[in-house]
Amino acid sequence: MRVSSNMITGQVVFNVQRALAKFLDMETQMSSGKRINKASDDPVGTMRDLDYRAELSQIAQYRTTVSEGINLLETYDSVLADLKDMVTSAKEIAISMANPQADDDGTVRESEANEILDIYERILQLANNEYGGRSIFAGYRTGSDAVVATGNGARYLGDDGVVELQIESDSRMSVNLLGSDVFFKQLTTLGENSDYNIGVVSDTLLADLNGGSGVDLTSGATPGTITITDRNLNITSTIDLATAGATTVQDTIDAINAQLAADGITDITAQIGVTGNNIMFEANPSGQITSDTALSVLRNREGVDMNPATLNISDGSGSNIEVDLSGSTTIGDIVSKFNAAMASNPNPDLANVSMQINAAGTALEITDTNGTPLGLSIVESSSTDTLAADLGILGNINPTLTGEDLSPSISIEIADTSGTTAADLGIAGEYYNTISGTDLDPCLTADSRLADAVNGNGMELGEIVIWQGERMRTIDLSDPSIITVQDFIDAVHATGMDVTASINDAGTGIQIVNNDTTRSFTIEDGDDTETAKGLELYGASDTIGTVKLLENALRNNDEEAIQGLLDDFDAAIENLLTARSSVGAKAKRLEITDSRLSELDLAYTERLSEVEDADLAELVTTLATQENNYQASLAAAAKIIQPSLLNFLD
Repeated sequence: MRVSSNMITGQVVFNVQRALAKFLDMETQMSSGKRINKASDDPVGTMRDLDYRAELSQIAQYRTTVSEGINLLETYDSVLADLKDMVTSAKEIAISMANPQADDDGTVRESEANEILDIYERILQLANNEYGGRSIFAGYRTGSDAVVATGNGARYLGDDGVVELQIESDSRMSVNLLGSDVFFKQLTTLGENSDYNIGVVSDTLLADLNGGSGVDLTSGATPGTITITDRNLNITSTIDLATAGATTVQDTIDAINAQLAADGITDITAQIGVTGNNIMFEANPSGQITSDTALSVLRNREGVDMNPATLNISDGSGSNIEVDLSGSTTIGDIVSKFNAAMASNPNPDLANVSMQINAAGTALEITDTNGTPLGLSIVESSSTDTLAADLGILGNINPTLTGEDLSPSISIEIADTSGTTAADLGIAGEYYNTISGTDLDPCLTADSRLADAVNGNGMELGEIVIWQGERMRTIDLSDPSIITVQDFIDAVHATGMDVTASINDAGTGIQIVNNDTTRSFTIEDGDDTETAKGLELYGASDTIGTVKLLENALRNNDEEAIQGLLDDFDAAIENLLTARSSVGAKAKRLEITDSRLSELDLAYTERLSEVEDADLAELVTTLATQENNYQASLAAAAKIIQPSLLNFLD
């Protein structure tokens, strides 16, 4: 094959251009510091380069978002700190003004009310705080105020929108706080712990006693059976309330009294206690004694002084007979020991001297049945002894000595035969004189009468005023149509407010729940009444309402109302601390995320550098080589291609 001059020229030019291209590439890399300046430099490396740059761009976006979130949370933290300080200041004023000596004529409390009003207005300003021109407590409605003042509180204008930030590829986090949670969250349920101490009345159901646990009439070998023992008379009465079909307190009282009368125990009568919350037994001491009557109950429980326990019998001639009564605890013991001493005496005539309970059953009696009485008398062993006097038998036996009435107090024991019926009725135990059972604590039911509150004494029933944001309703509990608990609950629901009234979980009072989380909620007394306080409904369920209610209480110079708000302030402060803690935890998470993103940014930057950055030391050597190659190519081309005059003329 013939090699033409054109072929040679073309090949030489190609080689020179290739050397120039490599030289220029090296110069470009040197000037940019990059190994890849166009996709063709390294197609695979270019793909990796693009991936790394995309990651770095996303990381930069995340870091911007995280930084924005941290700034917003710092704003929240600052606002919450200010709010906590303000609410704490309001509580401190409440504490100082709850003191009875704080203010006699109300002028100081009026001044403090103005201070509370200022705090209230500053709280509303903080509720409408902005960041970047957007309301921070309004949810998604960031273009307008979150909270607006109303007649006796405030209303939330925002929504429940949760602002979430994409802080990593697979992680989102909410960063906003809702004004409804911070300012209007129900912190306490009004009436939740109320206790009306509903009284025990004749138709109170046994099932409603003991907080609703009732009275057990089914357990044990003899269910519903109790015993009442008159220990003075040694009579035991057994009452079967289950068989009697007792369902109410009056049924129980009737069954007990009927059985006591049938068994001859007439010195006690069951009835509803004077305190209005228990079963008691009215004592009508009969004065009767038996051999089982304890010495300790004699003389209306003053008892008998058994120190010394020696009874002295004088025969009038200076010779005395001593009867040892030591160890005696009952009337029977005294009689037995006396008679035994007489029977065992060497003088046979003393065997005809005996002691017994008199025919009336009220005292001791000593009889001398000798044909000619012995002229005996009962005297004290010494001037300081009182044994004979305590037994009522000082005097002459001529031939009979009838002692003084021993006036025993009642001595009753009430017990369960099995089960817990007596204990559940609050009457189990030993009693002397007064028999008063324990508080039966009946639970509140829908049919309970408000007049039976405070253990049957009732409470002041007047007006209560309910505020829910801008809405106000008054309920007059003196209305004759409001008699029972259910009547009151119905009256609350009839107001049209978004609330729920019910008997509280403890079954002791009425609670009212605010169902509207966008409005403050308060309950106050009407003019010249203490009804809300008596019902234990006075107060506020949220932070805004609590502060507003304190202002009102101060202006009304109402010490009790101020005192009642202290727990509400504690709940408000606790809520703010919880919110601030949540903000702090979120800020910490964002800071950790930002640190992790910073590390990722550095890692991807290093990877990008590894892919696209040139090795300058190597590049300098390569550039010099390529420059030499290019110079050599030019020199070689000049020798190979020898242009003549004809080339220029061509």
